[in-house]
Amino acid sequence: MDVATATRPLTCGDHPDRPAHARCMSCRKVLCDECATQWDGINYCSRCLHARGSASTRRAAWLPALLMIGVIAALFVFHARVMVFMGALVAPLL
Repeated sequence: MDVATATRPLTCGDHPDRPAHARCMSCRKVLCDECATQWDGINYCSRCLHARGSASTRRAAWLPALLMIGVIAALFVFHARVMVFMGALVAPLL
């Protein structure tokens, strides 16, 4: 390697005419200002950011469903107890 290639500034992987500004922390691709996107203070390229975002939404998709099932189960148990109590309360009146 000669000195000219060692001191040459890095260029963007998508735009070879633009100087590099950042590096994607997932795929290590060199990025310009336009291509670099920060998420939680870390630089990502658009492809890795999209993959990371869709993975986080897939992981958290079960949480609202589980919460709704828990609420429905709690209401069912509460309703059953109220019905038993009301039955015990009304039975002597019949």
